[in-house]
Amino acid sequence: MRVRLFGREKETPVWRVVALALVLVGLAFAVLAADAQNDIDEIGDTNDEILQNRSLSLQNERNAYIVCAIGFVFLGLFGFFTLVEPGYSRKVAAEQMISGARTNQSMLRGLSLLGNASYLPASHGLTVQRVFVQAVDGDAEPPSALSDDMSVAPGKDGSSPGMLIDPPGLRLLEMAEEDYDAVFVGAGVEAAEGSLQVLKHGLGMLRDFHFKEREGKTMLRVEYADLLPACRIVRRDMPDTCRQVACIGCSCLLLAVAKATNKIARVESVDNSEDTVVFTIQLRDW
Repeated sequence: MRVRLFGREKETPVWRVVALALVLVGLAFAVLAADAQNDIDEIGDTNDEILQNRSLSLQNERNAYIVCAIGFVFLGLFGFFTLVEPGYSRKVAAEQMISGARTNQSMLRGLSLLGNASYLPASHGLTVQRVFVQAVDGDAEPPSALSDDMSVAPGKDGSSPGMLIDPPGLRLLEMAEEDYDAVFVGAGVEAAEGSLQVLKHGLGMLRDFHFKEREGKTMLRVEYADLLPACRIVRRDMPDTCRQVACIGCSCLLLAVAKATNKIARVESVDNSEDTVVFTIQLRDW
């Protein structure tokens, strides 16, 4: 919300304007309470029954105004000092998400990698999870023997099937395991979804996400929360990011599926035209 102050416009969060408005309403009730007290003082002690009733009515009004004044002022100050606008940590995370997507896009374009991503469990020589980006469209299986220090590149003749990349969401998944005692290995898709609720309720990174089985395929619906503006920029400027090397939140979810099923989670297609991004995933034995 843009607010004009001293002849200058300034971008101000809506919640801050609402908090200040509540404080002003509270002060208005305080003024009404003071006016009622002045009328009570003017009446003073009297034996007139009509004036006594009037004084009692004014006392009730004064008490109600005081309660309202305290309530509104408290709500306004509480909201003003406890609700904080996005800080540098959130802005830095958003910039890292955008810059990471640009870096991966530049690398994949430079190597002419056109295919979709497959999120791999830690097996076949891997001790950490990786993402395999196919060199061309269509089906391409990752090599049957890998190692943590290996990066398979397509080469000039296109003989190699693709490239291994460190997924952006790997550390986030490991944090869920370390800090929240989540267990993913062999747990299944439903258990993985339950363990990752911390991304919504604890970290506030995602607004919502769901896994759903449909016609032998796994559907993943994801919508960001705090990082939604960054997600919109990535989807607008780099739409292929979602299907090739997804950003941190989506990447974490896709890695969790691979780890929970001990299968390859291959991205078959992505609908990222709306804020709720929909992945169609094939789970394959490896």
